[in-house]
Formats: sequence, structure tokens, C-alpha cells
Amino acid sequence: MIAEHTNFGIEKVGDDYQYVRYCSFCSPEILNVDCEEFIRRLANDHDWELEKANPVKERIDVEASNRCSGDWFLECYQIQKHEKGGYSVYVTAGNRSAGGSKTVFIPASYFKLSWEEFIDKYLDLATPGSFYVGRTDLERDPRIKEFLGF
Repeated sequence: MIAEHTNFGIEKVGDDYQYVRYCSFCSPEILNVDCEEFIRRLANDHDWELEKANPVKERIDVEASNRCSGDWFLECYQIQKHEKGGYSVYVTAGNRSAGGSKTVFIPASYFKLSWEEFIDKYLDLATPGSFYVGRTDLERDPRIKEFLGF
């Protein structure tokens, strides 16, 4: 497991089996969720540990074509280079009362592609919901291509 202080499992609770999160610093938490949500939580917890284990050493801001969707606002869209290697995209969005951030790591295999193929794959991976960072946004700033090593 990547997460040092968190593990997941399945336990019998009453007559049913439930997904459980075990943290070294608190009691087990019964997760009343379906399989898909369980896997999403497991991946998110491990992404957090991966981010801490490989800090960002450099970042570049990407200007998005569409920064607003209803009452939500795209606060930050960055491509990041990490100290131990690798790249990720970091997105923060929200409104007056809600919001959040997400980091998505870019697979190393993407960097073996041509720039055009890379952009296609990247946009499938890192599209931030209603906010649109498209091919034009990525190609408009020549620093992005250089930052990513193309």
C-alpha cells in the first residue's frame, strides 16, 4: 500500500459485508458505499500520499478559455513538474460555499508520443469538468510545450 497510515478492507457487519477504512490514528470507519465509490476513495487516499511523497518543484499556469460555469469559478489550472520525476495537472474550482482541488498525474507513456498525440491523450485525462482547457489553450502558450519537454 502507498498510504502509510490508511488501509482499506472488507468486514462482516451484522449480516452484510461492508467496505472499511482503517486509519492508524482513529477507529475503523464503515463506508456505506458501493464498489465504484469505494475504489474512488481508495484511489484518492493514495493519490494524496503520492503527492506528499513527490513534491512539486516547478509549475506553470494555464490560461483557460472558460473560467466560469454557472456560479462556479476556475481558480487555478496548473501543470506541475515533480522533484522525483513526473508531471501532474492541478485544478482548483469552486463557488462561494463549495469547491475543491484535484491533482491528476500524467502517465510517463504520454511523453513518448508526438506533441499532437500527447495533447489528445492529456485532454482525455485532465478535462476539469465544466471548465474547458482545450488544444487552443495549450498551444497558445509556447512555454507549456517546452515545460513538458517537447
